[in-house]
Amino acid sequence: MKRVLGIVRYGPAMPDRFPEITSVAEFIRLRTSEDPAERDRSAWAAMPLPVWHELVREHPDMRFWAAHNRSCPPEILTELIMDDDWRVRSRVASRRNCPAELLEELADDPHDAVRSTVATHQHSPRSAVLRLTDDPWAVIAEAARTRIANWPQSAPNET
Repeated sequence: MKRVLGIVRYGPAMPDRFPEITSVAEFIRLRTSEDPAERDRSAWAAMPLPVWHELVREHPDMRFWAAHNRSCPPEILTELIMDDDWRVRSRVASRRNCPAELLEELADDPHDAVRSTVATHQHSPRSAVLRLTDDPWAVIAEAARTRIANWPQSAPNET
């Protein structure tokens, strides 16, 4: 359940607005289209898991766009954080719904842009942000220290 401007919504923000993409060829066609509506569909529509797997394994040039798709499943995001391209890993880290366990792993990423995103991500685990307080890049370390200094305190009876 999500409350937006006083309206209670159930499920994803854009439920079933976009028809499911059923093949890798269709995803690529939509993503590379000149039509903004088709590009939007490539960014929002769901796909069957086998199509996701085929897309990320056989089309490395589309991995960033797979990470950009709002319905990309966690098991595909897990695969994408191992991509050689820092932009793909950074895109996964910047997702609003990036799983905390992936942010935990990305805190040790070799690229500063990825670590910077983890340091400031609202869902990063405290342990990941703490590790980044000693980051070699001062900007990341400072962002992480600021985050830790402003970390919400647990209620007295919480463990």
